[in-house]
Amino acid sequence: MNIVSWEFLLFSTVLIGTYFVIPRKFQWVVIFFSNLVFYFFAGIPYIGYMLIISVATFLGALQLKKAALRGKEQASLVNTPEEKKVIKEKVTQKKKLITGLAIVLSMGIWAVLKYTNFFIDNLNLPLKWFSDSIQIERVSWVLPLGISFYTFHAVGYLVDVYRNKYTAERNYFKFFAFISYFPHIVQGPFSRYDELGKSIGEEHKFSYERLCEGCARILWGYFKKMVVADKIGIAATSIFADSSQYSGIYMMFAMCAYGIQLYADFSGYMDIVCGLSHILGIKLAENFKRPYFAKSVDEFWRRWHITLGTWFRDYVFYPVSMGKTGQKMGKWARKKWGAKMGKLLPGYFALIFVWTATGLWHGANWTYLIWGYLNLFVIVLSMQLTDFYDKVKEKLHINSEQLWWKIVAIVRTFILVCFFRFFSAAPDIQTAMSMLTNTFGDMHFEVLKNPMYLFVGVEYVDIYFSLIGTIFIFAVDLFEEAGVWNKVKEKCPVLIKNVCYVTLIMFIMMCAGSVSELMGGFMYASF
Repeated sequence: MNIVSWEFLLFSTVLIGTYFVIPRKFQWVVIFFSNLVFYFFAGIPYIGYMLIISVATFLGALQLKKAALRGKEQASLVNTPEEKKVIKEKVTQKKKLITGLAIVLSMGIWAVLKYTNFFIDNLNLPLKWFSDSIQIERVSWVLPLGISFYTFHAVGYLVDVYRNKYTAERNYFKFFAFISYFPHIVQGPFSRYDELGKSIGEEHKFSYERLCEGCARILWGYFKKMVVADKIGIAATSIFADSSQYSGIYMMFAMCAYGIQLYADFSGYMDIVCGLSHILGIKLAENFKRPYFAKSVDEFWRRWHITLGTWFRDYVFYPVSMGKTGQKMGKWARKKWGAKMGKLLPGYFALIFVWTATGLWHGANWTYLIWGYLNLFVIVLSMQLTDFYDKVKEKLHINSEQLWWKIVAIVRTFILVCFFRFFSAAPDIQTAMSMLTNTFGDMHFEVLKNPMYLFVGVEYVDIYFSLIGTIFIFAVDLFEEAGVWNKVKEKCPVLIKNVCYVTLIMFIMMCAGSVSELMGGFMYASF
């Protein structure tokens, strides 16, 4: 079921009505069945993968709980610290085994479905050197909807139970309601059980205020998606699809347009599902914090897809950097190069794993790996040269808090981030390199006399829609970044608010057309 469709609007309306009509203690049951209905639209057979992963995780967490309780019982029967230590070590080893088996099963299913063809293609390359006839055929299975998200949710839950962050859920159906929660199943955000799971299980009263706030946010999300992302995205797609015919200003424009499209598309989806969840009283984690106002690549990734970053931080970065290998590297670097490198090297080591995983998570392609390593290179370089940058700015009398310097840093970061996306947007490395080469070829400055020509494939009226929409998004983000947006909304007269809502609806309706499915799917759904 497409989030941007009349079917989804009807589905959401029925859900909200049913959710607040039935006794509150059964509200989580409505969520449970709504998840099933939503996922059945994606393909009934694919729910089998979700059942296997959720059951394995649920049972694994229960076994962790049992192992911990048995360990406490056994420890209470002995007196010496040595005996207690032996019991604790045995319990820890058992918990590690249970967690490892459950993670291998869950991540194994996901990895096989998503990366089998990637490994086959890379294995066929050396085989081709020996003979063209020795080639492994690619598999043809389809990746189930949302498998990356519910797999990572399951693994995060299991690791949290292993770390005793919270106890295991005893009701499988409540746990499944969390794993399969349809608003976060397509594009996230990555949710934690102690936050979203608890929120789903709580009772919620109907609130007219929440209804208005949620509907306003849903409307804003549809505006971002349909008026901006789907219109300006036509130009980016048209230029990238025929990149050999375009160069210079055209490629630079496509690079920036793709960045705007991706942000409007992804954040628009988040606004829709967060708005719907807010109406129900269920809180979803925020996934964006005005990323294009970031002043460094590192800061950008603390503002963009925030929950993915925190997931990798908690379950990849910290375990690797604080693990035995990371700490040994830190001690060695401290003796070799001093305290600073002793502190930084374990982090650098962990970031290699983080950005390898981030690249592969986005797609089973070398282009995504290169995209990830470009981000890694700039982040590590910035961390390493922090002292040098500070000295240069001091000598040049540059105040980092000055407005002009902040603007320079923001523009620089935006260009870098969009530049890296040449690789994530290209189907292969050769095409990405060709796009980069064309960017610095014939500049076509004459097109600036009539910039409308840059919007390749976009109808004239839609150009104005996308431009006005982009200005609206920038203005709202600017007010939020300045910390005055809530005050603006509070002081804004009701009449002006209603005019704004009607204007947004008119823009959406003019961009929607008359078909039952309003627009295409979301970009991040493919990840």
